Parts: sequence; structure tokens; C-alpha cells
Amino acid sequence: MAAGLENVVSGPPFVGRRSEVARIRAAHVDSVRTGTQVVCEVVGDPGIGKTRLVHAALARCAPTLPLVVGTGVEAEQGIPFHVFRHAFGAARPPRADPRRHPGGGAEPDGALLPRVAGPVDVRLFRTYQLARRLLALAARDGLTLVLDDLHWADVSSIGLVTHLLRYPVPAPLLLILAYRPRQMATAMPFGPPDTGVPAGGCRERIELGPLSLAETVEMYPQDDPGELDERHDRAAGNPGYLAALAVVEPAGGDRDAPSTGPPRLTDRAVATLRAEWASLPPADTACLRAAAVFDTPCAVELLAEVAQLPAQLAGESAWRLVRRDLLRVVPATARFTFRHPVLRSAVRQDTDPAWRVEAHHRALTALLARGAPPAERVAQVDQLLGLPHDRPVEPYVEVLCRAAREIRRDAPELAVRWLRAALRALRPPAGSPDSRQDVTLLLARITGEAGNLAESRTLLREVVPELPVDPTGRRAAAVAQWVRVERLLGNYAEAAAISRRELIGMPTPTAGAYQLATELGAVGILSGHPSPVPGGAPDGDASGIDRAGLLAVRVLAAAHDGDVDIARELLATGVPIIDALPDRDLRDHPDCLLALGLAELFLERPADATRHLDRGIALVRDAHRDDGLCQLLLGRSQVAYHRGQLGTVIALATEAGAVARRIGSRSLLSFALAFEAQGTAWRGGPRDDERAVALARSAVELASDLDSWSGRTAATALATATLLAGDPATCREMLTDAGGDGRLTRLQASLRPMWHEVLCAAALAAGDLPEAQRRARAALAAADLIGLPGQRAFAESAYGEVLLAQGEVAAAMPYLRAAADRFRAAGMVLRHSLALVSIARASEAVDQGGPAAARARHRALELAARCGTERVALRLARPLRALAETALTDREWHIARLATTGVTNRLIGRQLHISPRTVEAHLTRIYRKAGVESRSGLVAWVSRFDDTDR
Repeated sequence: MAAGLENVVSGPPFVGRRSEVARIRAAHVDSVRTGTQVVCEVVGDPGIGKTRLVHAALARCAPTLPLVVGTGVEAEQGIPFHVFRHAFGAARPPRADPRRHPGGGAEPDGALLPRVAGPVDVRLFRTYQLARRLLALAARDGLTLVLDDLHWADVSSIGLVTHLLRYPVPAPLLLILAYRPRQMATAMPFGPPDTGVPAGGCRERIELGPLSLAETVEMYPQDDPGELDERHDRAAGNPGYLAALAVVEPAGGDRDAPSTGPPRLTDRAVATLRAEWASLPPADTACLRAAAVFDTPCAVELLAEVAQLPAQLAGESAWRLVRRDLLRVVPATARFTFRHPVLRSAVRQDTDPAWRVEAHHRALTALLARGAPPAERVAQVDQLLGLPHDRPVEPYVEVLCRAAREIRRDAPELAVRWLRAALRALRPPAGSPDSRQDVTLLLARITGEAGNLAESRTLLREVVPELPVDPTGRRAAAVAQWVRVERLLGNYAEAAAISRRELIGMPTPTAGAYQLATELGAVGILSGHPSPVPGGAPDGDASGIDRAGLLAVRVLAAAHDGDVDIARELLATGVPIIDALPDRDLRDHPDCLLALGLAELFLERPADATRHLDRGIALVRDAHRDDGLCQLLLGRSQVAYHRGQLGTVIALATEAGAVARRIGSRSLLSFALAFEAQGTAWRGGPRDDERAVALARSAVELASDLDSWSGRTAATALATATLLAGDPATCREMLTDAGGDGRLTRLQASLRPMWHEVLCAAALAAGDLPEAQRRARAALAAADLIGLPGQRAFAESAYGEVLLAQGEVAAAMPYLRAAADRFRAAGMVLRHSLALVSIARASEAVDQGGPAAARARHRALELAARCGTERVALRLARPLRALAETALTDREWHIARLATTGVTNRLIGRQLHISPRTVEAHLTRIYRKAGVESRSGLVAWVSRFDDTDR
């Protein structure tokens, strides 16, 4: 390589290498100070900057010594002492003997040459001594002798250098040896100091490594940082290759064209690098060009097949290329690879395109026969598709599609990239329409699974109209895939219309009818306009996973609509079937586990729901399926909400929101924000009320239709958040709007008692006792219809709270205790703790703080700690009193109590971790609700409740 790359004088500025420059300068100082020979070796890979370092360091030395530079040249390896002749200006260098190998021992002008092996004879020793005395004379006043590219030195020069290392010149001589250790054409007896070679202060060895990214930026300050970062990675920090890549020719093509290594080099850069292999024998050249066909390390057998050489000859050539450091052996393997990717790119560009086409085809055939990894096979196809030839493209497209199927689970982005390359190759007139359709369908599926729903939708819209109806169900399966994408994007009306149109147009049922029926049922649930989910078998040829998916949606529909007995019966049938399905089937159809898990949650089986949802999450994470991950995370967050695990709710909902944003689904993002709002509201921290309301309002804005499941979820989340934030009016408005009427018939039937309980609490907070009574009775009636213990607990809790508000403590206790027991049995830890709060406050009113109240209080606080909520402690601090003080939220009552102790707003804020201005805003609302105008009035108002409770 490389004089043209490494030794540029007019190139970028010299940067970095401060410690190396300092070591050369220190060697220079030592030589001048001691008046003796000091040796400094500078070693490293081609292009690493050895020559530039030496000259930059010497330019900074003072006092300046006379400088003599000798450079080794490969073509002059047959000339004795040619490095020293170059350094000291031989007037007419002798010619090399053409009958001898460049590294051999011919001596055209009669001088003695050292033998390659054996003892040094007396005459040769005297020759070296004479040269040493001449150097001593030349260096009597100081001399810097630089021997560069010493790896191309002849045997005589190497022998003299070795002699000087053993017998130093008695004069201030700084001897700098720059060479590439891997490319020594003859045995190099020096190198790292060892036995028999003097070491210490008179000898310094500097091994150069790559430049850092910061040094690269300093070298090219005008270049784009992003492009420079990529170029630094391609060059591996090698300044010579950075210089070559700095002048690359622009590459055309679209952004998705597969990368086949470094960008195309200019002819000048290739010509500079060509010097390294221009003089190789034909077999070695063929082996080198064969190695350039592969982007990864390859074995001798592959090199032999591609180069069309006998295996033994290919092996010998490969090892000769290793000795020249064109190729290197991968440690612990018998595989060969290029010294640097830029060198591979240069060899590839220097090879005849027609030969490359045949070579890549031979390589692909050999890799297919050996079952090579997908990336290695695709690399050959990438090269073949980028070269001019007349071969048909379908076999290469099949290689790309097969490879994409193999790696779609582990690297979906790479699979998408390969399939896009396949589609480009099939552009008319190349390829058949069927081939283009198959590739488009596969690309649409993988892009959808990876979360690129918009692209998947576009592809399906283009290809589905071209597909004929066939008995294999190819079209029906593609339509089902299209419907699923529309559903994930929240386009429920479009999804339902596509499904119905396709089912009506089917002349006979096909295997895809199950998938379409499943999607139609799911769309009906999500849109709020349920479609009857077929209970029979549309087709007897459907797979087990298709049948299981349809069964899971039927279970979910029954559980959602409150048909508990039907749901339980279907669940008993479906769970064993789904549990027996292999992971590969469920990984391809994760919606099956989602529907089953949600149905189990609505039937108050949180342990089973957790098991199925966690299995689904593990499978889709492993497969990098964002389309399934978001939904499963949302389902799992609802199980955590059921159990009162508020931290888990918020974490899962936050992750689901990030995935929803990534895949571009507004409806799923609305779900995620709503669930996060619910968890945040019940956590009850100082700033949680405002954050929960803001999250819920964002969820409502994202939901396009309040009739849809996402719209109803957002509305109920906002109702919960505003109620806990002290705004019962907004709570009632949102719930009644979402419910459609007083009976809340548009809300999920299996959760209807819970929403009646929320409206009951809102009525109590607003002081509307008749409305609270009506809602409590409605909750009891709804609970009787569905027969779920947890929902019955909500109804009993609502009725117990109404009785407490009426002052009927004794009558309320049985309802409150029954609610607590049912919440505990259903695994609703947060609601269990809140029921215990009501029991504790009621017990304190009856027995003035007896043991029953203490036990309930203690257990409530324990459960609250498990849930991560502050609301239990806040509610325990409230007095048991009828409607006058219920308008205050738990947090406002806490602040009111603190204000009556005389502490300042600043101290209250410090205790609650909020600002004094926020405290002032809370107090303003408290004054308005209490009907007072000052703190003194607030003290009197609060003391009334405390006195009454005593």
C-alpha cells in the first residue's frame, strides 16, 4: 500500500499521537545528551501513520540533528544494502539479478551478502564493522537515520541493522526503524527486545494503534459529523484508510439498497492500493480475488472452489498472502479474511465484473450446499444483483426470501431490508407477477410484525386486489392480515367493512375464513359494535391455532358482555387447547393469548391471566414483534391494576405507550395513557392528581370514538382521575356520556357494578345522597346479573359507604366486611385495603378506637404499602362525618389538617414535596369548599369534625 495513502504530505493535518511523539522526542534528547546510539522502532499496520508520526515528531525536536532517510522498496529487494544506499545517496544503484528471487541472495556488484541461515562469516562481520565505523563518522556531530518501510529491506540491510543493534554506534545516532511486523519478507531478528538483544533506555518500541473518533473529527473538522462517524467505523480508525474513504465516489441507489461493505473507492485510491498485489503470481492473485468475493472469513475449500484451484494450491497461496499481510488468519479457526475491509473493497473493484459474476455464483452455490448462515448467502445475492449479467433473478429472490423467513424472529429489520431488495430485483420486466405478490405479502407480514404498520398497510392495499380467490385461502389470509393491521391502527370501521366484504365474496369457505371471522369478532369488541362471532367451523381444514384464535375471541366476547356462564364453559374448553399449542404457533398468533388472558381477567382469574399474558409477552419479545407486544403489555397492566400493583401498572403502561408511538397506533396509545392515568391517580402522590388528569385527557383526545373500547377506557380513566382529584362533576359527566344512559349500557357489562360504584362515590363527594343511593342499588342489581364476586364487592362497598354517609354505621358494617372479604378473595389488594379503611373508620366511630379498628387500620396500611399508594393513609386521617367534608379530596383534607397546625405554606410544601404556590392553590380550593375565607376559619371548620368524632 501504501506510500500514497500513509505518507501524504498535503493531506489532512497530523493529529493525536501525543504520547508517541513524546517518546520519539525523548529518544532524540537521550541520544544528544549521552552521545550514544538510541534506537526507536515504530511499528504498525499499513496506513496507520508510522511515517507521518516520525516526521512530525522529528520536526518538534530541538536541537535539530541532520536527518537521513532511507526507504525500502519491494522491487529493490534483490539489491544489497538498498535501504542504506537510498539513505546515503548511491550515485548509481546496482541492478538486481533477474535470475534470483527478490528476497534471495544475489550480489551483482561482487559485494558480500549474508546467508539466510548459519553463522556470520568473518568477511561479512568485517563489512558490517566497516559500515558501523562509517556511520560513527557520519554521526560524530549527531545524526538521525530513519529507515522506513524496512519490511521490504533486503537481507544485507536487515543484517546490518541487526549488527547495529548488537554493536551500537559510539556516537549520537538516533536510529529510527519503521516497518510492518506482519509483512517481513525475511526473518527479522529484531523486534520486541528479548534474550540476546540489548534493551533498556537505548531502545524504544512504539506500536501504533488506530485513531479515536475525537482525533478523526479533529483531522477532518469540515466534514459532516454523522458521515465522519460512519467513515471512522469503516476505516477502524486507520488514518490511511480514512484518507482513502475521504475521496470516495458518491454511490447512487435508494436508501434501502443493501450495504456490501465500504463505499466505492476512486480509481486513484484503488491504484495506490493495487501496488500491494500487482506483482503476485497468478495463483495467489486468483486466491486473493476469490477471498474478496466473501464479506466474512472463509475456509480454504471455499477459496479453492471460487478461484477454481486445487485445494492444496489454494492453501499454499492463502498462506503466502498471509505472509504478505494481505490476508490474515482468524484466531482459533482455519479461516482467512482480509487485513481490512477497505483492502477487500479495493481488490473487488480491481476485479473484472464478468469474473466476479461467475465467482459470486460459484460462492453462492457452495454456500447453499454447505447450509451457510443466511447473511453469508444474502451477501452473495446482493453482489450478484448489483452486477450486470443475464441470469434470471428468481433463484436469487428465493434465496433472499428464504433467508428473510429464517431470521425474521431474531432480526426483523434485516429481513425487511432483504425483502425490499428482492422486490427491487423483481421490478418489471424481471420476475413474474406471482413472485412479486409472494414477496410483497411476506414483506407486509414482517413489516407489520416489526411494528411498521403504515408500510404493511400500504403494501397490503396494493397487493390484495390483485390476488384471486383460491381454495388454498391465500387471498383470505392476506385479507385477514390487512384487517388486523387496520384494527391495530384503530380503523375499526374499515376493518369490519373489509372483513364482511371478503366473507360475502367467498364462493366457498376457505382456510382463511377462520382468521377473518376471528378478526371480525375482535373488531366488533374493540369498536363497541359487536358482530356475532361464529360458533361453528367455517372450514374443516383450518389449523389448530386458527381454531384456538377464534375460540379465544368467543370467550372474550362472552366475558366482556357479562355472559359469565357461557364464558366459563368456553374457557374450560379453550384453555387446554391453547396451553397445548407449541410456542411457534402462538408466536405467530399472539392475539390468541391476549384474548384468553383478558377473558380470564374479566372472569376474575388473575393468576391464569398472568400466566397466559406473560407467556405471550415472552414470545413476542423474543420474536421482536412490536405489533403483539403493545397489546400484551396493556393486558398485563390491567391484571396488575386488578391486583393493585400500581408501580407495575405505570411501568407496563409507559412501555406500552412507547411501543404504541413507535408503531403509530393512536388507539393503543390511548389505552396506554388511560391505564397509566388510572395507576397514577390511585398512587396518590403530591403531584399525581394533576398528572393523572392530564394523562387521561390526552387519552380522550386520542380516542376517535367514545363508543370504542379505547374511547370508553379513556373516558372512565378521566372519570376516575377527576374524582380522586376532587372534581366529581366531571367524573359524573364522563361516565354518563361513556355509558350512554343511566344504566351505563354502553360500558362493559362485566365491569358495570364497578362503574356504578364510581358514580356513587362521585355523588357522595358532590353531596347528592339520593343519587348515591340510586347508584348503589344499581350496582347491586348489576352485580346480581353477572354473578362475579369482585363486582359484587364493588356494589356492597358502594352501599356500605352510602349507609356511612347517612350515619347508619352499624347497618353499614356487614356490607363493608362482605366487600372486604370478596375483594380479598378476588385478589384485588388495593380495593381490599380501601374497604379496610372504611371498616376502620366505622369501627372507630362505634368503639372509639377499639381493637377491631386497630386491626383494620394496621392491615390496611400493610396492603397499601404493597400497592404503593398514599391514599389509604390519607383516608385514614379523615374524620367519619356526613356529607359536608366529603367534597374535599384526600390530599386536600391532609393539607387542611397541616394548615390548622400553624405551619407555613413553605413548610407544608417541603413536607409534601410540592411548591408553596401549589400549596396556596390547594388552600384556595379548600377555603371555597369549606365556605371560609382564612386560616382561622379553616381551623374552626376542621375542629368541628374532630370534636364531633370524639
